[in-house]
Amino acid sequence: MQLKYNSIILLILCFFIGNNVFSEQILTTDVVKTEQIEHSFNKNFKQNFSDAISKYENLNIKVSYDDFYKLIEQTKKGDYYLLLLANKTAEFGFFDLSNLAFSKITDVDISNSMLEDTKKFCYPAKSMSQSDIIILAELYSNIVYNDRAKETINELQHYPRLLNDNDYANYIMALGYYNLKENRTATDYIKKAIKLNGNNINYQILEAQILADVKKGKLSKKILKDINSQKIESLLLASKIDSANQYVMYLLAKNNFEKDYYLGKYYFSKNDYVKSARIFQSALTKNKTNNAILYGMLSRCYFAQGDYNKAKETAQKSIKLAKNANSFITLGDIESINGNYKTAIKYYKNAQSNNELRQESLEKIALSYTKLANKKHAVDIYNSIKKEFGCSYLAYYNTTTPENEIVGIKKALSINMNFIDGWIDMARIMLDKGNLELAHNYLLAANYLDDNNFRYYYYQSLLKKKELELYKNNSDRINKVTNETQYINSRGS
Repeated sequence: MQLKYNSIILLILCFFIGNNVFSEQILTTDVVKTEQIEHSFNKNFKQNFSDAISKYENLNIKVSYDDFYKLIEQTKKGDYYLLLLANKTAEFGFFDLSNLAFSKITDVDISNSMLEDTKKFCYPAKSMSQSDIIILAELYSNIVYNDRAKETINELQHYPRLLNDNDYANYIMALGYYNLKENRTATDYIKKAIKLNGNNINYQILEAQILADVKKGKLSKKILKDINSQKIESLLLASKIDSANQYVMYLLAKNNFEKDYYLGKYYFSKNDYVKSARIFQSALTKNKTNNAILYGMLSRCYFAQGDYNKAKETAQKSIKLAKNANSFITLGDIESINGNYKTAIKYYKNAQSNNELRQESLEKIALSYTKLANKKHAVDIYNSIKKEFGCSYLAYYNTTTPENEIVGIKKALSINMNFIDGWIDMARIMLDKGNLELAHNYLLAANYLDDNNFRYYYYQSLLKKKELELYKNNSDRINKVTNETQYINSRGS
């Protein structure tokens, strides 16, 4: 009878803390085992996410769709994972799944920018049935991942109802003809897609590429100008616009240097630093006319790959030939990692007049002043960056005050969802507030991004300490109630 009473009391206590991620730990003394289970989530998620992507790319579309659906439905560890899923499913044309993932996100302050930008980039004008989504997703995969543009065009022509009023179907048809270099027909289809949905940025990018391919440079650049003027806050999607700019300029290039330069910058924008460096290296010439520019970009590639000695040597070669902004950025970065922040600032200031590198230069100058303990000057620079550029996650993050800290950090994360310090600081704040479940989820996202980050391990240890305290306090409560129950039972008998 006493065992029955004790079990009821235990269940009541668990019910009252049931919304806490640690309630399961009250039902087991093996807290370490629970922590290991929690951290295996990232490993499992990464594997399942990768498998779903691989299936899509290998034309196992329906299975991929189902796998993404299961991931969305089963993901209860925080908004970061849902943002990943929402972005990838939209890219693959699984628009209903993208909507589902966005609908499950609890913190709209973090997700709003990504939601709005994803709609501008990917979403069709009208919702589609699941069967049509699967059909068009397979055709898109055929073109992009399987080099089957001709087969796709032939198959899509059997769906006149889709080509009649579905903008995404017309976009896929245009993409197919563009891949076959049949630009006149591709133009007809992309114009129809844009007529049905003039807000979709992917459609506009394809039109700019088609026009560039047929050397209609003025029209192509005008479309790019319109795209660049749109307010895209999400860094993930803004980087796609940067890539589109570089690729269109590559198509419009009038000589070999320009072709190599913009193609190298295209791969640099996609973080493919090895391929980018190879292109810049092959473009170096004996007459050295443009070598300063090429050495400057090469130095950025080497630095991004972690080869600092080669980066410095290459940047110095560039500086000897001409004052090159990218070389100044590289030399500033090298001085910065060596702790020479005053020297780094001098290099960054030499790059800030370059329009393309101005925001990056100012951010690095502000960060250097922070390292020099001149926070006021750093904050002034960050505030000027916000006024001039708007969507700098570093500026929002580094101008927070105790009163608006959460707002500033969430704004930074809404711009850059992969900003690890933002997730860690949200965990820190939640730990201070005693919200261990949210702290746990924020730290889990940080661990997903970088499992070697020292700040993650510091706050993870604090979380573990609070877990154990919670476990001990609840164990004491259970023991107290159990003892009282035993006393009552003994008196009753």
